[in-house]
Amino acid sequence: MTTSNREWLRRQVEAEDGGFVSVGGFVMAIEQLSAEHATVKPLRQAFARLVQLKRRESALSIEQFAERTDIDLREIVGIETDDQYTPSGLCVHRIASFFKLPERPLMALAGLLSVKDARFQDASLRFAARSASVDKLSSEERDALDVYVKFLCNR
Repeated sequence: MTTSNREWLRRQVEAEDGGFVSVGGFVMAIEQLSAEHATVKPLRQAFARLVQLKRRESALSIEQFAERTDIDLREIVGIETDDQYTPSGLCVHRIASFFKLPERPLMALAGLLSVKDARFQDASLRFAARSASVDKLSSEERDALDVYVKFLCNR
């Protein structure tokens, strides 16, 4: 099933608002789509955290990282903040090269390659969970938060 067909199918199922779908293979396609989504989301979260932590380890802002890797700023922000965002293969290649990491596992984490290895999935999920920050906000984070909240309140 092509990506556009899957997206169409997903939209049709969502439009059913929880109804039963049983026409011509839809049930199997829906189950497969749900299983793929359940696997991909934790991997993308691990990819986002890996990129974010490696970037911070290099002491780079998001803007500096985008410049150094020649990746569009929107793509870096998408990777780090949107767990449904799928980066381009070229973007993942540039990230792998910049951090000197193997490209294929990063492609899998980004949702560009299918992963059947349960150990890879489990290790990635554990990394995403363990790497979630519980630190106090830095002064830069606090300033950015305060400015943005002020902006939101003035809308």
